[in-house]
Amino acid sequence: MVYRNAILLGLCQFLLMVSVAVGLSFNGLIGKAMSPSLALATLPYLTMTLTSAALTLLLPRIFARFGYACSFAIGAALGVAGSLTAALGIWLGSFFIFCAAGVLMGAYQASALYYRFAAADSVTAQNQKSTAIAWVLNGGILAALLGPLLASNSVHWFEPDYLGSYIACAIIVILALPITLFMRLPDRQPVPAFTIPFSTVLAFPTAKAAILFCAGSYAMMMLVMLASPLAMDHCGYSAADAASVIQWHLLGMFAPSLLTGKLIARWGALPVAGCGAIVLIFGCVIALSGIQLHYFHWALLLVGIGWNFMYMGGSTIITQINDVSLRLRLQSLNEFITFAVMTITAGTTGWLFAHLEWGGVLVVAAAFIGVMALFIIFERWQGNKKVTV
Repeated sequence: MVYRNAILLGLCQFLLMVSVAVGLSFNGLIGKAMSPSLALATLPYLTMTLTSAALTLLLPRIFARFGYACSFAIGAALGVAGSLTAALGIWLGSFFIFCAAGVLMGAYQASALYYRFAAADSVTAQNQKSTAIAWVLNGGILAALLGPLLASNSVHWFEPDYLGSYIACAIIVILALPITLFMRLPDRQPVPAFTIPFSTVLAFPTAKAAILFCAGSYAMMMLVMLASPLAMDHCGYSAADAASVIQWHLLGMFAPSLLTGKLIARWGALPVAGCGAIVLIFGCVIALSGIQLHYFHWALLLVGIGWNFMYMGGSTIITQINDVSLRLRLQSLNEFITFAVMTITAGTTGWLFAHLEWGGVLVVAAAFIGVMALFIIFERWQGNKKVTV
């Protein structure tokens, strides 16, 4: 059972992504209904990503002190509390409480980011690490099918609408607690007393590419993902339609994990991540082609696939660094930058949609990924040029 821990962590990832599916489907719609203006519709998601960003630099020390299993259990408990707080905000009609729930959910999601690193640390061979990460991300495949179904079917469980969806989230997330008891996770390698400067970390040949692939893919995927329910609502589609589109999107995010690890082992992390950038841009082009429901489905599916290739590629680059101190430092820096740009994205999506509308948001996302890809190509060319000289 080489991948036993990875499989159990994949189950935790499944439970996480079921709850995330509810948030992706309805967070913007609830924010739009509660907030004083459309520009603030994604503010609840901002509190979530801001909390995650703030915790990423602290989590390596927390994991080193308390261990993976205990930290994951605490994170899941905070996720349950966050879901119930969101339900309370909906019940009371309080936008402030609903935003405050994002703090607890952000702490849960920040801890869950390390599922893939815990899985990678559980195997010793370098060529097994991308497969272990893939096993974790595979947990999102079933969540992609069941999460949006749970979201759409629980909307009207209680009055007001959406209250039942977040109560269902709390029930789902609490199941992660006993799973952590069956894990035999390795000790997290302690954070060295001497901390490597960020400038040294960024000077490592593949560090910038790894960060750009992880952070850039997450930010631009999130921009399109958060704006799509707002665009669909503007076009007259229902909450169930929005959940269906998010279902396709989540399938795109996680179903390729069945093959991505093997593709990376065969072709390398950088080429696979580069292909992901092309797929993500193509998804934006499809979305620009029309506002019929099938355009939303196919566009969000492709955006999810592009994210999978880029994110897994960037994550694998990090895990393959042999220097332990450098790898741990880069992990925390990568997670911080990823959630920092996600925070900016979450905070500005509502504003961008209000001023640029759906088409403008898509152009911004495609242009950013294109510029990012060109920068990585230039960096690699400069690196090869130095080696040649």
